[in-house]
Amino acid sequence: MSENTTRQMIVTMLAEGNPVWFVAAMVNMRSHDVYEIGRAAGYPDKAKLRRAVWAQQNRANRRIAAAQAA
Repeated sequence: MSENTTRQMIVTMLAEGNPVWFVAAMVNMRSHDVYEIGRAAGYPDKAKLRRAVWAQQNRANRRIAAAQAA
């Protein structure tokens, strides 16, 4: 799993309301590292985290649509 995929999974899990310690156990990282990744995306503001997840999904969808159009 790439670092970017792992970061996105962490942000998504935090946005879903999972506690930092739980996310850390799921991705086999220290809680502090998970907290720092979440904080960079807006944690503990769940609405901001959801917007970060939606923005990432929209970027991915645009790339797919552009590739299909080409």
